[in-house]
Amino acid sequence: MVVPMLKSSDLSELDTKQRILEAAMNLFAVKGFDGTSIRDIAKLAEVNVASLNYHFRTKENLRQEMLEYIVGEFKGKINNISGVNSASEYAIKIYQALTENSAKCVNQFKLILEADSHPCETDPYPMGYGPFMDHLDRELNKNVPIDQRLWLLNIVFSYIVHISVMSCTRIGKDGIEKFFPQKQDSIQTYITGLVEALVRDLNARFS
Repeated sequence: MVVPMLKSSDLSELDTKQRILEAAMNLFAVKGFDGTSIRDIAKLAEVNVASLNYHFRTKENLRQEMLEYIVGEFKGKINNISGVNSASEYAIKIYQALTENSAKCVNQFKLILEADSHPCETDPYPMGYGPFMDHLDRELNKNVPIDQRLWLLNIVFSYIVHISVMSCTRIGKDGIEKFFPQKQDSIQTYITGLVEALVRDLNARFS
């Protein structure tokens, strides 16, 4: 998928700092970090360069805050997940949150993969750890050790990220249409199957 260029009108309802962050996110994905100038960002965000320098000082600081902004936005989506009764339902909600804006999903993961440092490196556990573990505590035997629970979490989240990015790209959509029996609707079925299979496996091994 080619990341579409935003228009200034797409950012008009945001405050100044958010406009700059969203503009930088789009331009870095389209033109690359080195290929994007401060003036490019200021023009798209419809702010002057002085305002951009006031909020971020340097382009490098802007990139770091942009990555933290991406993570913060995703954490906000996770924190708003409600009305789920199982680990598999929670995993599906994460997939839905990631893919509600296809272009932005691809854009964000591209920028994170190109970053020099991980924006979540100070977090003791992966995003979504708490709510997911709350469900697993009810579904897994008490004998299942913490490292195995984290392994399950890593497998599930890795699959969700992979299928989210793939379902938001042209080549991924083509593959889903060709090989998945129920097309896009199959994805949630497979997420459910993956979580339930891993839970059954751990419960059997640590019964």
